[in-house]
Amino acid sequence: MSPSIRSTLPPSAPTGDRPGLLIAHVGPAEPIDEGAAMYRTRQPCRALGELPDVAVISGSIVSPALFDSRVLMNADVLVIRDVADPDLLPIIAARRRHRKLSVFEITQHLFAGPPGTPATSRAPDLVQRSLRPLLARQADCLQLSTPALDLHCATLNPRRAVFPNQLWDAPPPTPARRPDRIVVGWAGSRAHRDDLRAVIPALAGILERHPEVEVAVMTDAAVRPELDMLPAGRVTFTPWGSLASYYRFLESIDIGIAPLAPTAYNRCLADTRFMEYAAHGVLAVCADLEPYRDVVRPGENGYLFADAAELETVLERALIEGDVRAAIPARAARYAASERSERRHAKDRLGFYLSVAAHIGFDIKGRQRMLFPHPEIEQERHAAMTYPDSRYFVLGAGEVERLLEEGLRLKQSGEIAEARRCFLAAARLAPRSHLPPLLLGGVEAPAAAIEALSRAESLNPLSCQAAYLRGVRLLEVGDVADAASAFERARAIAPAFGAPQERLGMLAEAAGRIDDACHLFEEAALQNSTFALPISRLAEIAQRTGKIDKAVGLLERILSDDPDLSLTNFLVGRAYVELHRYHQARVHLLRAVDGAEDRAAVLTALATAERGLGNHDAAKNALEEARTAPA
Repeated sequence: MSPSIRSTLPPSAPTGDRPGLLIAHVGPAEPIDEGAAMYRTRQPCRALGELPDVAVISGSIVSPALFDSRVLMNADVLVIRDVADPDLLPIIAARRRHRKLSVFEITQHLFAGPPGTPATSRAPDLVQRSLRPLLARQADCLQLSTPALDLHCATLNPRRAVFPNQLWDAPPPTPARRPDRIVVGWAGSRAHRDDLRAVIPALAGILERHPEVEVAVMTDAAVRPELDMLPAGRVTFTPWGSLASYYRFLESIDIGIAPLAPTAYNRCLADTRFMEYAAHGVLAVCADLEPYRDVVRPGENGYLFADAAELETVLERALIEGDVRAAIPARAARYAASERSERRHAKDRLGFYLSVAAHIGFDIKGRQRMLFPHPEIEQERHAAMTYPDSRYFVLGAGEVERLLEEGLRLKQSGEIAEARRCFLAAARLAPRSHLPPLLLGGVEAPAAAIEALSRAESLNPLSCQAAYLRGVRLLEVGDVADAASAFERARAIAPAFGAPQERLGMLAEAAGRIDDACHLFEEAALQNSTFALPISRLAEIAQRTGKIDKAVGLLERILSDDPDLSLTNFLVGRAYVELHRYHQARVHLLRAVDGAEDRAAVLTALATAERGLGNHDAAKNALEEARTAPA
């Protein structure tokens, strides 16, 4: 059933109603019709909204109405999905004081990126990198999308639940397909380009031996060249699009492949691809990796393969055994229809929230309810989607959200002037929202940025992010005193943030107040234990004062959570060089090379380690590479 676009609630949830339980859901800025939003926000929220006495409002972190209406603060249950925003910290703290439940949701690996992500010489934003683990610790409980993620995040929160992706409706019976043609299909974004590239030889072999086979691919245009080694007349290309367009693509294929490289990121992915293949009557041939091992039973509801050679063998078997090829998808479709329905699992989510609330002593069903929807949300400029059978209000269709999301996309791609135009247009449409000036603070020149961030602070006094960023911009113009005041304000609003303390520590260290600096770095590390910078600062101070073992201990603590971070690998590798522990130094310095902000410094330290191990040619090569490394 398709949602309608309107600014009023359906008859089942009249204006001014006071629901028994109000759930708010906030997610990242993303298209609301793509897979992540559909599977992790819209479908679960819609199913919850169909339960008796439950109402749900969802939006993104750039939906002004969520802040203007104070829904984030006042909802009985707040679910935060994959949002790395420090302004949620004071909201979670206030909600705990008022005995309201806050849930954090993680759907992808905290640190590892997709294998196909382009390498960049720019160092990662360590503040942003620390925020999802920090928010997961601060929340009352944690929900995850896969068992592998549950294992990955086990230390973050003792109260956890796994809610896999589900289907909304079982699709209609698959129409009869041409008996003289078999289509092998794959769909994926450019992030999974390497996965497609790895299996192209297997597809080429199948096409060479089986004239009845064709290949269909749905992906970004940038990935299309990977298909060049396949015969053009037997390959069809569909541009990457919405979830609905992907479902239409599935109706055109007979065998669906799901290759995955064995990376940390991929191991934490959901089994969604198998579920979608199964629901659409497509024979699923999936990588023998965590997302699929627990759900695919080879020969019964699909097949698994370990590498491209085994994929080719499995496809050969499926093509030869026509009866088996038809029976397996039928069994998989029955499983998907009976076990993977979103409505079937809505009570599990609600039950988890109620059980956690009871365990920690929150009475989330016994207090005065806020109006649903809030008058602010009903305004036409916050146009929302609703469903006739659900008390669910979907923000995200408004012009302000569109402008802010487009501005963020443009900023990420380096189109700063265009991003600024989007944020300015949003500010004109939503003059009372702190979000446009907050985002303008990241794209304006320093003086204009400071003014915009001051405006954001006045519109939202709880924005620790506005105060922190204002301090950063003040430092750019050399105003150390006002910058320190801004950092102190951010520290007071959200002590758990840690980033303001790290900045204050840097200012103290620059002024020669080393004891004060260490105290601030220690506070930052204690509050935000995944934030690498303060621990790195402490380690550098310890190393300068000859306390090498202490430095190593501090750095190993960060590496236990985030083993691939270049900065800490470089620092601990350099410390091991000083201790003449060259084997350990070499391991960490090799990890540090890719993604290093100062590649030459890493390579120089690596050369020393190689020399200490007697690897003189490797040392020479590292030094030569260091000389040509960009500054």
